[in-house]
This record gives sequence, structure tokens and C-alpha cells, in this order.
Amino acid sequence: MAATAIAMTACGGGSDNANANSYSSDKPFQVGTVSYDANLPPEPTLPTDTQVCATLYAQPNTIGSNQVPIVSRPDGSLPPEADPSTSGAGVATTTSNPDQARIQAALNACGASVDAEVGARIQAADAAATAAQTLANAQVTLRQYDYAKQAYTTTQMAQNIAGATGEELAKPTYRASKFAVRLVVSQGADGSNGFISGPLTLPSGVTLWIDKGVTLYASRDVMTYLAGTSTYCGNTAVSATKAGSSSNCLALINGNNLVNSAVMGDGRIDSRAYSEIVTSNKLYPLMKVDMTCSNTYASYAIGAQATNGTSCDNGGTVVDTKSSARNMTWWDLAYLGNMVQNGTTGAGSQSNFRMMVFNYAKNLTLYRITLNNSANFHVVPSGVDGLTVWGVKVQTPTLAAFANPAGNGNPLYTGATFTEDNVKNTDAFDPGSASKATQVALVTSGSNTVTTPVSGGTSTIASTTTSSSTGKISFDGYLKNFVFVFNHVSTGDDDIALKGSNNPTPGSTYVGPLGNSLFAIDGNRDVRSDRKWGIIIAHNHIYWGHGISIGSETNSGVTNVQVYDNSFEGSEEGLRIKSDYARGGEVSNITYTNICIKNAQNALLFTPYYSTKALPTITQNGVTYTKYLDPNFHDITLNNVRIMGTSNAKLQGFAANTGGSGNAQLPLTMTLNNVVADNASAVTMSAMSDANLTIKGVNLPIFGSTSDNVTVNGQVTQAVDPSKVVDCSNAFVDFPAIGQSNLFGSTWASQ
Repeated sequence: MAATAIAMTACGGGSDNANANSYSSDKPFQVGTVSYDANLPPEPTLPTDTQVCATLYAQPNTIGSNQVPIVSRPDGSLPPEADPSTSGAGVATTTSNPDQARIQAALNACGASVDAEVGARIQAADAAATAAQTLANAQVTLRQYDYAKQAYTTTQMAQNIAGATGEELAKPTYRASKFAVRLVVSQGADGSNGFISGPLTLPSGVTLWIDKGVTLYASRDVMTYLAGTSTYCGNTAVSATKAGSSSNCLALINGNNLVNSAVMGDGRIDSRAYSEIVTSNKLYPLMKVDMTCSNTYASYAIGAQATNGTSCDNGGTVVDTKSSARNMTWWDLAYLGNMVQNGTTGAGSQSNFRMMVFNYAKNLTLYRITLNNSANFHVVPSGVDGLTVWGVKVQTPTLAAFANPAGNGNPLYTGATFTEDNVKNTDAFDPGSASKATQVALVTSGSNTVTTPVSGGTSTIASTTTSSSTGKISFDGYLKNFVFVFNHVSTGDDDIALKGSNNPTPGSTYVGPLGNSLFAIDGNRDVRSDRKWGIIIAHNHIYWGHGISIGSETNSGVTNVQVYDNSFEGSEEGLRIKSDYARGGEVSNITYTNICIKNAQNALLFTPYYSTKALPTITQNGVTYTKYLDPNFHDITLNNVRIMGTSNAKLQGFAANTGGSGNAQLPLTMTLNNVVADNASAVTMSAMSDANLTIKGVNLPIFGSTSDNVTVNGQVTQAVDPSKVVDCSNAFVDFPAIGQSNLFGSTWASQ
């Protein structure tokens, strides 16, 4: 198996040097010490000074007749005078969003320059590749379930057109001489080191470079995130019957149809989801912590103020314009929608903006940047060939979330202070495929503006992009050549989750336990020559959060993933595959090697019973059928996994006739080699069912069970020396936060 190149067995190998492929025969592998890995492509680099299109300096915020510096405190927060709110009235846009226009203007100018220099070259290369692929397009066989016939059918379909590969377009000839917009600290005496901005559009070929010491703060003004005049953001409901959705809001950084774009630097981006939401339109409905609302969407739409006592339509109770309670924060909305309203109705959700959303790209890089306190998911890339996340730090919440002028820890509306358990849906990275293939021109500039009438009423929203005039580029829609390495991640939800929800090949959506010939995510698809595998998750440090996950959407399949040399400390989960029969599909050939897990709530969690979501339906020939999307996890391999401290494990396959669907048993098929706990009695197997397990050198409580349909090949034994499996002595490090924003404390470096 491919994993043998990076792992040796408990007694046979390991390495004490930096190269993941070089081993001595007498020492176990040291997790967390690798600095060079021949399996990976070259490390990204920051731009040089000569490659910068524009340098923008932090500057004070103009508030009335005063110039107020935008200066981060040591804990990462902004003092309240940096962008004050106005009680009972709308804030001034110039105060709440002072830097968006100038940052976007610099990005646009750089995007136009890049396109003028290399746009035609990129388009010509892509056109040639597209023509060749169209001429020689091979057919693929797709299998789908015909509910009327109660049988599988096969269909011959053309493969998606990918155009020029990301590997080809990474060559210097397709990169402009100047391509970066750099944000730097003020050169003046004011000391400003922060920018406050609403949504930005990242153009194709452009790098947003946030320099060391600089923080890009998200505006608190809800109006700047509106995605349309009738799409409402900042709520837990968008009508009396419809729940909220993050798609109602623009992301802070948006990027579509890109080649060679990046966000990098040693600065940070802070979405400030802990801060009170404000509005530049006093008629726009906001919820308050006493559950009242300031207006209704129905009244806002006609430029009116609803009378007190009117039922709210944004998730609150009733309109109360006299309420002195503060407005909710984004995390208030997330907790209310997910933990309270969803628990009551099953339909609650929050309309919160995400930090970064990217759709369709060839070569997209995040490098060395720090991401903090997103209101929803941090990074959502879909349909990227050449996604690199290297040396990135995600910490949510940070100490900034506890800063409050009143000194009361800035609690949730419930009175609870922020923890890893109540900043909901703050996934760090959710990469996946797009819903379809496309041929589209590259985006070279963007504009996101909101004009609020002086007299109130609905705001005029303009969210536009300019595309290259050189022609269209082909994207096959798949996630390919994904490298996620040397990152530090701590958040309130998934640290990284591969999403197998979309398959961009027409007709290839997974139906039934056997699936079809294509997977939404396949690590063996079009692997580049500069790396060993197509999906690599390695050399990362995971803290708070749900660990390294696949799912919960696996309905279109995930296969051939390499996960190695990762550490987990204090995480809720370590290694996890999760799904259910509303979103299930095939997950196979997943290999985990050289893993250290310390004080995790659930070190291993593999379950097809993640939720009880309503089953989807499909209509064929005018008849609507229920779709049972059965989770099928097989050929999962764990090599050299060490569990330290108290923890739990859950190993479950899918039982026959689950939910009355008539499905056959789909057992979890897993091999565990040298998976050991330092204290075997401190690990509880909280659930184990419908599993075929092959074990060697394992001291976890894994036993066969006829009643639970568990078959075990091999014998568990407590006579295992954990120190022979993998060396965790250097696996756990303090979170490398900026300034005083480290929630995890600090210690003297090991001597």
C-alpha cells in the first residue's frame, strides 16, 4: 500500500531526521519534527518587492472631524473608538467600512494589469487543451439506480473538459511580472496597523499579501454583506417559515474563476464574529439579545418601520424599538439558530458571512496567513485544481473574543463566555468539488457596494465582477492536487473536512450502496508530477475542533486520501469519517499514518449515523421516490496511531435495513496496525457495530460480537509498548499565535 513510503511498523522503523522518506531502523517516527517532505511540491514563497502592483498603508478611521487610529490591541481586538456604533440609528458607512473601496480598487487595477500581460497566454493554452480534450474525449460509464425498475442502469457519458491543467498554468510564462497587493502598517505617527473592510473580490492572478503586524478586520455593518435586495443576511430566519443560510451573505473574500491567485503573508484576518452587529440602514432588521427585533423584513422592503409588538420574521420574537438590549453578534445568531431553534424545529440556521469562498480555480494558495473568528466557515474552496494550504494558522475564538469595554468577557446572549463548543459552524477548511463543470472567463475585478437611502428603505446593492475579454477557460469542477500541510488549526467545528457532496460530472450523483465509476473527490485524479499523491493532509497541529474529517456529505464519494504526521491536542475529535443515510456514499482507500492524539474527546470516530436529517427525494417519470444514500466506509487503514490520555472511540458500519430502506449491511472495513493507547484502560469503545476489522499490535478494547455484527481478524493485546509505535515527544507545541492572542498559554522551549 502507498502508505508504506511514509510509515514503518511499530518495531521496524521510524526516523529522527527531517525527511519523511528517510528512516533509520532503530527509532520510531517522530511526529511533528518534519521540515522537508519529498512527497510534497515546493513550498510557496512570498512575492518580492518588484512583484507588487500596489502597497496600501493602514490609516486612521475618519469619525466626524477626528482621525482615530486603527490599532490592534495586544489581544488582537480593536478598541471601541476604532469603529463606534450609534445607538438607535444607522452607522455611517465611512465609519463602519473605511477601507473596502481602496483595497478593492487596488485589487482591480492589479487584476486588469495581470490580465493584460498574461490573460491571452492563459486563454490560448486553455483553448488548445480544451480542443484536444473535446476531440479525444473518452467515455466513462456511470451507474445509477432506477427506482421504477428497482435496478441499476449504466450510461455512457463524456468526461468533463478540464482545459489546461493547473500544473501547466503554474509555469512562469502564465504569471504576470507584478501580481500582488500588499497591506502594510502605517508609516505615520498614528501607528495604525489595521484595515476595516466589507466583502472583497480577489481577481484572477492576484495575490492579496497581508504583511506582518497587519490585521484585516471585517466590517461589523450587516449591509455590506447583503448578497441581493431580497436576500437577507444576519438572522436565523429569512421569513416566517424559511431558515437562514450563509448563502444569503457575501463572504469577506470572494473568488471565482481564477488562475494563480493567493492570499498570503504573516499578518492576519479577523472576521470579528464576537462583535455586535451594526447597520448603516436604521430600518434593516437586527435581532437583539433579549430576542426582540428592530424591524421586520416586510416593512423594510417598503421603507417602513413596523409597529412595536409585530411578530419578527428574522428569527426573533416581536419588534421592540424601545429595547435597550444590545444587538446580537454573529456567534449569537449561530448559537441561537443551531443549538436552540434547530433543536426545537429542526429547521433553524444562521445567515452569517463566511471568511473566504472560492469557486473554480487553477492554482489557489493560502500561505502563512492567520485566520481568526469567522462568523461561519473560514475557507470554502470548490472545484480547485491545485489547492495549497501551507503554514496557515486558524484560531477561533482568540483572546480578542473576550475583550469588552465593560470587562465582562463579552459573553454570548445566553450569558456563557465563548468556548470551543459554542462558536458554532466555524469550520476552518471545507474543500470539495463544484456542482458542475463550466467554461467561463476569468474574473479580473470586482465591486461590492451598498447604497442606503437617506430616508431609509431598502438599500441598492451592487455586487458585480468584470471578466477577461480574452475568452473562456475550462474547469472540470473537481478538487484535485490538494496539499494541506504545516498548518496549526483550532476552531469551534471541523478543523478540516473533505466534502463529497457534489460530483460535477452530469448524472454521476451517488445513488445506492454501490455507487458509480466516478468519485467527487479522488486523490488519484490527475496527480501532478511534483507530488506523490493528489490529496495530502500532513504535518499539521490540531487543537480545538472536530479534527481531520471526511463528510458529513459523502453522497458523491471520497477516495484515495493520504493523512500522515499529524498531532491532535485537546480536540473534540481526532480522525473522523461521518455521514448518514440522507448524505451517505462511498468512502474508501483512506490511509492514516503516524498520528499522535492527546486528550481528545473522541480519538477515533467513524460513524454512518451522524444525524437524522430528512431523506432527499428524486422524481423519475413523474413519480417521486425517497432516496436512501447509504454510507459505505471501506478500505480504511490506520498505521502507527498513538492515543494519550482519556478518550473514546467509535467504529460503526451501516446496519442492514437501516431505517427500513432494505439495504444490505455495509460494514466498516478497516485495518488497524499499531494503534495503541498509552493507557488502554483510559480509552472507551463507546460504540462498535457492523464492522470487519483487521488488527495487529492494537491494545484498544476491540472484540468481535455476533450480536453487533463485528468481525475481528487478529488479537488485541495490552502487552504493547506505545513508545515503539510512534514518538510523540515533540508532537505537541504551543499554538503560535500573534502577540498575546494565544488561548493555549506558553511554555519554555524544550531543551
